[in-house]
Amino acid sequence: MLMNKALLVMAIVTLALFGYAVKTAHLPPASVSYQEVFYKDNETVVFVERDGWGLFEMNIDPKVKGFELSITFPEGTEYLVEYNGKEYKGTNKFKLEISEGGTMYVHFGIPQELADSIYHENAKAEIKIHMEKMPFWRDDYTLHLIPREND
Repeated sequence: MLMNKALLVMAIVTLALFGYAVKTAHLPPASVSYQEVFYKDNETVVFVERDGWGLFEMNIDPKVKGFELSITFPEGTEYLVEYNGKEYKGTNKFKLEISEGGTMYVHFGIPQELADSIYHENAKAEIKIHMEKMPFWRDDYTLHLIPREND
């Protein structure tokens, strides 16, 4: 009887540790490299034009097939995403299941009020990129929107 209790306790501890490992694991489901994304003042940034439009590219090389990629834009943002010959238009949030590699072109337009506040009031805005395939594969990126500096 004492041995059964010890095994039960060990099984519970092992399951708890496994659950914690699954919850906190962050193994990226793809290698991603960016174009038109820069590193400035310890932040990953994307430039926004005065009219609110911006763009960036993501070269995606999947490590696992069938992961979900989502891009969350600031409220009211329109986007056009082109990936492997298909175009997707929408507002606020983009979601796609990725099974093969390729280059994703992301063209977005934030509301003019937000663009004005980014340029004149140093307002903060960001784009969040999330990739996930349960149970272990997930990764997050945050791209901060900043005004393009005049030359």
